[in-house]
Amino acid sequence: MAMAGIHTHYDTLQVSENASDEVIRGAYRYLSQKWHPDKNPDNPEEAKRVMARLNEAYAVLSDPKRRQEHDAWIAEQRAAGAPGGNGGGTNGKAPPDSGSTDTLRDYYATEIAKGRNFWIWPLAFIGCAMALGLAANLVPSLASLLMKYRYLTLLLLLAGASAVTTSARKKHRDQLLQQHETRILEQRYTEHMRQKTVRQVVIGVSAVLAIGGLLAYYGMGWNERQDQLQAAKPDSKKPAPAKPASLQIENACGRDLRFAVHYLPDGGEWRTEGWWNVEANSSTGLRGDLGLIESTNAIFYYYAESLDRKIVWQGRDDDETDATYAFKGRNYRFDRVRLARDADGSYQLKLTC
Repeated sequence: MAMAGIHTHYDTLQVSENASDEVIRGAYRYLSQKWHPDKNPDNPEEAKRVMARLNEAYAVLSDPKRRQEHDAWIAEQRAAGAPGGNGGGTNGKAPPDSGSTDTLRDYYATEIAKGRNFWIWPLAFIGCAMALGLAANLVPSLASLLMKYRYLTLLLLLAGASAVTTSARKKHRDQLLQQHETRILEQRYTEHMRQKTVRQVVIGVSAVLAIGGLLAYYGMGWNERQDQLQAAKPDSKKPAPAKPASLQIENACGRDLRFAVHYLPDGGEWRTEGWWNVEANSSTGLRGDLGLIESTNAIFYYYAESLDRKIVWQGRDDDETDATYAFKGRNYRFDRVRLARDADGSYQLKLTC
């Protein structure tokens, strides 16, 4: 505290000269609530006088520049050995209860003890739930009663957790008051307020992320989720996935030809296979390295030529949908076609001259 004989703004707020910003803010909050005129209807004039001094003291000490000037004034008074002073703007009188810091000590200890709620309450709730669960296992009739009145059970758990938390907080507060002097309590209060700020930021960010995640899951992804649930139902009306269909080549040309195809096997990757010789005016299915040439994809790329190579069925260079593939050491321009299934469920490709 300030030296005897000099009343300073630190005395007005009942804090030490090296008090942190958090302590000054907390002391002002506590004293301004205590001396607010609305809370002192029996002595409004005194309350207004004290509030004016509290506001002036906080205005000075919350401003780094003005606080530095006030500290310099205190140092000058101390160096001059002045027996008195007005504290750099006060009227020389401290608040009526400024001779005792018991009320502020209690405020610091209470606020510090509240910091334990952050982790005591969840533990207390879990402990109460475990105790209630153990009791329900021992008494079967209690289990059915708890399930029947589950909302009352939840209220009981909340009340139990709150009671345990309140008891633990009061015990910690009393220990703080017994074991620490005011300056130590100011330091502990500073640490508590800074940790509280960090907790609030963490909780705020976590809440935003949680709400955003829920909105994204239940909002943006609701249709996909509904589709998945609908598809999982045994009686779903969604048609079954199409089965692979084989490729049938009909050679309607009067010449024998050879045929190559680029296709997507069911569950595999695009591949090129050939050559198959197809006799003139005949129809045949194709069998490759994987068995029958079949796919669920109706898109096929093919290349064919007569055995004398006078007639060629191939893609056009000016058609971007066609594609060139390397096959048997050469590049061929394959023609792209989309085939429809016939009555037997096969893809039919008819080649004419």
